[in-house]
Amino acid sequence: MKITIIGCGNSGLIHAAKLLEKGMEVCLYKSSTYNSTFFEKIQQEGQYNVLDETNNGHTFSVEPTFITTNPKEAMDFADVVMVMTTTKQQEDVAKQIAPYVHDGQIIALIPGYMGSLIFKKYIRKDVIYSEWETTAYNGRVMNNEYVRITFYNPRNAISTLPVSEGKRVLDIFSQCFDNTRYLRKHILESALHNPNMIVHPIGTLFSASRIEYSKGEFYMYKEAFTPSVIRVIQAFDTEKNKILNAFGCESLDYFEAAKWRNTEDLSIPAMDVFRSFAESSNKGPLSLNGRYFTEDIPNGLGLFVSIGKIVGVDTCIPEGIMSLSSALLGRDLTLEARTIQKLLDKNTISIKDITNNII
Repeated sequence: MKITIIGCGNSGLIHAAKLLEKGMEVCLYKSSTYNSTFFEKIQQEGQYNVLDETNNGHTFSVEPTFITTNPKEAMDFADVVMVMTTTKQQEDVAKQIAPYVHDGQIIALIPGYMGSLIFKKYIRKDVIYSEWETTAYNGRVMNNEYVRITFYNPRNAISTLPVSEGKRVLDIFSQCFDNTRYLRKHILESALHNPNMIVHPIGTLFSASRIEYSKGEFYMYKEAFTPSVIRVIQAFDTEKNKILNAFGCESLDYFEAAKWRNTEDLSIPAMDVFRSFAESSNKGPLSLNGRYFTEDIPNGLGLFVSIGKIVGVDTCIPEGIMSLSSALLGRDLTLEARTIQKLLDKNTISIKDITNNII
């Protein structure tokens, strides 16, 4: 199996390393000029170093099978494509690869936010989409020198479009990542279970002055989630679960979902698991103008609010977050929102097609 990773930032290089460690053939495709220093180093040296703290601090080097900035080469190489850019870049990626996609390829969006519908607007081939609510591993590139893997999610759930391909796609990804053995009902359910949609905007909003004052010395997961902020998350959860129920999905508390993803032992209290995860988390965000606001608010909360309006669910919590965050940034994030109406525009499917498992 040949896998092309699109996006050579933290997540892309971490997952490429784990695939290469398993003996898979992996192509790295750099789809933008953003943060190119480490990628250029990999191109020159043909390999990069990895510190895996999820495996007793194991250090190793990996050699990607193929490294390119050419979209045709990247797509010709691949049986499976893993898009690991930010969700803000998904439309640009879809435009880049559309002329070179082959029938039968699997395109996974990690994370998704229902971005499959963007790709369907540009790609006219017979492909299967998969959306993930989060990554299999966490970590980051350290000082443009090596990749550090800091956290492994013992359970990882995915969805597919069409839903009928779920078992086949899951079988493929379970060979790639041992934790990827669970299916959501559809891509809408995966989008609403993306943890970043909840904790990134809430944690950043209620820590705005601390982030600006600390000038980079801020650890959101350790500092932001005091009892009162947790109550905001729980209020958000109430709205989220009403939407999930409207589309035939079970309710799921954010912290219980985090426990399910983050620990093997499900007998541990959810808040203990969350605090343990917080201790291993990286520093950040470094400013208010980062992806915690500019990605997860328009693409996450904007999508959430638009779906809530379809089923008549009050979404006052995310709407309030969007308004206050827009005021903090001095720009209207609602104008940038990835709404379900925009996603379905010019598509030949409807929200009922997706959630009723018709396709």
